Amino acid sequence: MEAKNMILIFVEDTYSHSGWCQDLVNGLVSELKMKRMAFRFIRSIEEMSQGSGYIYVIGSSIAWIRTVLKDANRVGIYPILLCNQAFHELDVRYSTVCSDTNGSMHHLVDTLIATGRSRIALYGTNPHSVSDESRKKAFYYAIGQKNQRDVYINDGSMERCFRSFQGTMADYDAVICANDFTAISLVRNLLAGYPQELERLLIIGCAETSLTEYYSPYIVSIRVNFEEYGKAAVTLLENLKRNPYLSHAVMSIRWDFSPLTSLRKLDGGTRDSCPPSIPESRDIFYQDAELTGMLRLERMLNECDSLDREIIDCLLREESYDNISENCFVTISTIKYRVKKMIGLAEAADRRGLIRLLREYLPQADKNGNG
Repeated sequence: MEAKNMILIFVEDTYSHSGWCQDLVNGLVSELKMKRMAFRFIRSIEEMSQGSGYIYVIGSSIAWIRTVLKDANRVGIYPILLCNQAFHELDVRYSTVCSDTNGSMHHLVDTLIATGRSRIALYGTNPHSVSDESRKKAFYYAIGQKNQRDVYINDGSMERCFRSFQGTMADYDAVICANDFTAISLVRNLLAGYPQELERLLIIGCAETSLTEYYSPYIVSIRVNFEEYGKAAVTLLENLKRNPYLSHAVMSIRWDFSPLTSLRKLDGGTRDSCPPSIPESRDIFYQDAELTGMLRLERMLNECDSLDREIIDCLLREESYDNISENCFVTISTIKYRVKKMIGLAEAADRRGLIRLLREYLPQADKNGNG
């Protein structure tokens, strides 16, 4: 395949470990393969080639995105940014596939207010994330507020984020979380110290994850439709190739609000009209120990099938491999192979480490080891 027909894909390393990024990449790769379009992944600016023509850029960090877009222009490649939010850089030629954050956030706030929940907080936003910063601005716009109230920042410690929210939680009847992991962290803190608040607070997550299923009694998760990004990104590229005068295009993807259809309406629910090198990634959001644990478990759960989940239940009950084999109707070697795979995906040291991780983050698991 000639270099000029090869489409490049460049993914921010820090962001690449998240389930959100993996969904974006999988959707894009699937669509490219279906269209029989040649592509390859690159890991550095130096791998960019002037003959390639186009490059998909997938990232979250504002500094990383800005640098890569400018460097792509510098070497003569047109970048198409896949990001959770539109990125506005006036001195760069590029196009974007992004989330319709403004419209979606406004619809979410309107829905909450219409069901009688008008005291709303935005929880766990990452100040280094272009998508979270956009969520914050859209939230202020949606609730008609200009000053810095009702937003609780995750500056690299979800524990500190909860402490800042702890003293004011009584002021709210709904909490929109920046993502599902911050929603899970909030629920875990409330379960530990304020379980009665979970009966009163409506907690909204964003970008549904596998781990969220274990917290479904407490979290309503909005889907961001990452799988649609790939389809839109390839359509955008085809349009750019067909029309040489199309210099900048933005395709926005709506959030999926279907989980909100079952919300119970509270009394009084109404709404009145209203440079060449890439900087080292320093997004402290991904340095939080609690988040890291949830990401490891999420990565593992995403690869688990129904048999794996049966094995997990048996592990939590401290059953032997012999008993697990008998209960699951598979051989001991199959059980050992699957447990070894789960240990690797969860980055656990051994079987005991995997069980500790499961007990830490699965709400049904007994922390004392009684299954």
